[in-house]
Amino acid sequence: MKKSKKYYELQALDLWDFPALIRKAREIQGITMEALCKDICSFSMMGKIERGERLAGKELRDRILARLGVCSDGYENFLFYEDYLVWKRRQRIVNAIEKSDFDTAEKELEIYEKTNDDFNLERQFCLVMRAQIMQKRHEDPAVIAGIYEEAVKLTVSDIDDVSIGDLCLSVQELDMILEYERCCRPERLTSRCEEILAYISSEVFDTYSYVKIYPKVIYYLYLSTADWDRDWNRLLILANRGIEQLRTTGRMYYLWELIEIRREGLTWLLDRIENDGEGRKRKAVQKVIDTMTDWLEALDFVHDLCGTHRRMETSCYLYQQKEAYCISDVIRRRREMLGMTKKALCDGICSEKTIGRLEAKKTKPQIEIVRLLFERLNLSGEYQRWQVVTKDVRAYPIVDKIIRSANICEYEKAKESLRELESYMDMQNPINKQYKERYESNLSYRQGKTTKKDTQKQLQNILEYTIPYVAALKSGEKYLTNVEMQCLLDIAVYTGKSSLNIEFEVLIEICNQMEKDEGIPEHISAWEMIMINVASIYGNIGDYDTSDSISLAVMRESILCYRINMLELNIYSIVWNNEERRKKKVPVHQELVEEEYLKKCIILCQLNKNSYRERIIRKRLTDLHNVT
Repeated sequence: MKKSKKYYELQALDLWDFPALIRKAREIQGITMEALCKDICSFSMMGKIERGERLAGKELRDRILARLGVCSDGYENFLFYEDYLVWKRRQRIVNAIEKSDFDTAEKELEIYEKTNDDFNLERQFCLVMRAQIMQKRHEDPAVIAGIYEEAVKLTVSDIDDVSIGDLCLSVQELDMILEYERCCRPERLTSRCEEILAYISSEVFDTYSYVKIYPKVIYYLYLSTADWDRDWNRLLILANRGIEQLRTTGRMYYLWELIEIRREGLTWLLDRIENDGEGRKRKAVQKVIDTMTDWLEALDFVHDLCGTHRRMETSCYLYQQKEAYCISDVIRRRREMLGMTKKALCDGICSEKTIGRLEAKKTKPQIEIVRLLFERLNLSGEYQRWQVVTKDVRAYPIVDKIIRSANICEYEKAKESLRELESYMDMQNPINKQYKERYESNLSYRQGKTTKKDTQKQLQNILEYTIPYVAALKSGEKYLTNVEMQCLLDIAVYTGKSSLNIEFEVLIEICNQMEKDEGIPEHISAWEMIMINVASIYGNIGDYDTSDSISLAVMRESILCYRINMLELNIYSIVWNNEERRKKKVPVHQELVEEEYLKKCIILCQLNKNSYRERIIRKRLTDLHNVT
């Protein structure tokens, strides 16, 4: 599903100004205030929020954005301390259920229920989490059905009387409706799936919101029809669309199930194709069936390595929220990194006493004060943000193109998109300048136009657009933006992977801090990329066991966060370590068949649409055959 112009218009708004966001969103989509706030807050409260007279809490803000089809993935979220504590507890509940740690989940849920039971959204979250636990434990379906009915009717009170198309709903609410219909009104599940398909085809849903619910709708549509009554031609089209979206976004939501559906449907089709002499049609269909089988076997291989489940077991993934930070910690850590006094930071913005109380988590100043403090600390003055700062809607699809082109090593296309991007954002802004020049520096090195040493120096200078290099390496707690971490990782890699250089040591400290503060799933993108490189270093210095252990841990965490786009890198690292052990006659704990691992890597590259990595791994496989 292509991101629409409407979507980018919403993303371009400055989210510090939440009232402006929802006013503009309602205007673009033609949504009434009544529809947007229905069952989640009163009309008068919604009016105050939209006029800027009242600040919406995080849960209400998230639900409003979700009803507008906006996914918060890819943003850095900054929360005041009280909101941050609530967010942390919710994430502990979600992650514990995902890992089947029911004792922790129930303990945290009990505390959450006692402290957050006076608001529809909080009560709804508790009910859904309770249902998730009971489903994973295979408890009484009738009780689970009652919980889902109560949950969905908290914010979709008239669900039994209206069509989905007449409502304004979030992805989470659509998911609850699917569960409610399946548990309580199974005869209505097929028609509801069709209604939801029509609803989410709207331009307003962004790609990541769309891909979270579309695959499940197709799977439930499949489940809702009997074997003899399925429209396989349509199901094949729908399942393929879902698979392609998951491949493009690098996600695994119901991926195993959709591939299985496609294989079953193609097998049904194959049995009905008449032999046309040479059997070209049958051969073509059989080839796709074989590809689906390869994909399933590759996924099975990874799940067996990591001890994870193939099938989706819960809807907790809809409640995983990434990149959230406590405002108080961000300001204190950044100020200390920069060696700035409280007096210097607050000059002309607020009193020194306010800074002290804010850092001590004893006050909640106006948003405008926080914005100005962030800007003085060389952080973007936006409540949630992408890696560039601009309000020109034309910039965002270009950013997408840059990421895709760089990932598959289409360097000239990436450079062309970077030049195009200059027209749509302020290049005097140090954050934008840092983003663009980091890409340019890396691309020049990959094309052989600059040396590793020169590129390393360039990246140090680029990092210093927003923070001094020595400050980034300073010991103690830290807050670095995603782009700053990427710059530091690039520097670490160009410095060399023969040892744990100081840049890598700092990045490992940051990963440990993130794990301690919020948890790995909440920072999976940055943690995944850093730790993949750390595993590579340990392999290079001969600590193969540690390298393998990190690679397996990264794979498992990625799967638990439903991310597929880096799995082959970890498997490849394990193969490389095994070969080095053999060369150096180092004992191995468990023999592995390198050819099998490499073949699975190739299939995963195909699944991820990464032809560049596939070529590298195919060469390694060819070299292995030549040696043997």
